Amino acid sequence: MRYGFPVFFPASAVISTFLASLNHGPIRVYWGLGAIAATAGTAIFGVFKERQASAAGEAAARARAQLASGLNRAGAPLLNALGKVTTAKTEQELRAAVDVLTTRVVDIGHSQCGRHNQPRANLRCVYYTYNHDRLERIVYVGRQTNTAPRRHFTNGASAHDNEVIRLTLSEEVLVVDDLHETPPPHFNDTKGRSYRPFIAVPVRAGETSYSLLTLDSDLPHSLTDVDKGHMVLLAAVLAAGLAHQETAGAVTNIPTP
Repeated sequence: MRYGFPVFFPASAVISTFLASLNHGPIRVYWGLGAIAATAGTAIFGVFKERQASAAGEAAARARAQLASGLNRAGAPLLNALGKVTTAKTEQELRAAVDVLTTRVVDIGHSQCGRHNQPRANLRCVYYTYNHDRLERIVYVGRQTNTAPRRHFTNGASAHDNEVIRLTLSEEVLVVDDLHETPPPHFNDTKGRSYRPFIAVPVRAGETSYSLLTLDSDLPHSLTDVDKGHMVLLAAVLAAGLAHQETAGAVTNIPTP
């Protein structure tokens, strides 16, 4: 239907018109009617495609609006958590506030992203912290399977580990639509994993890399550029909190309890 009808109707109209010109009497009338029917079919199919495209555009707009609305609702508690990080009076309060901010970011990534394109997608958001050439899994929310997210990545352990660490230290955002169809070169056993598309975003402030935030789904092509943008935003908010924690740790007016 996608490729046949756009060719079939115009071709039928041309052929019918040509054959009508070669014949006389009732046969010419029949071919003429065929040309009219084919021309009408071309017009009807064009209208159908326009309406289909319009409906798809409206559905995408509704999905974007729903995602934006969800993130707006999540924005207040997220910024409130960031505010508690910046106003913490003690090291203990600061650590607790950063933990709350991290949890909020992971929860929002899981609950608000990746839903508008494939509502049935089963998502998972994972947070890794970076320290001395090693990523350690801190928290994840979402899809529960027999295979949990990797606990750690260590630079030098494998080509895959090296690439994950390199990504964490870069400003790149890695987006894969389907791990089965277009896996990155450093991935092994792609079809044995519980997810298909994923987004990996470095959590960075200035030139400092703090961690890695990822979102994955069990349905291919269920994560979009809109989700990428919102994951980048969440990573930026978290990076602001982590940068403040790092700076405050060196300030003497925040006493250690």
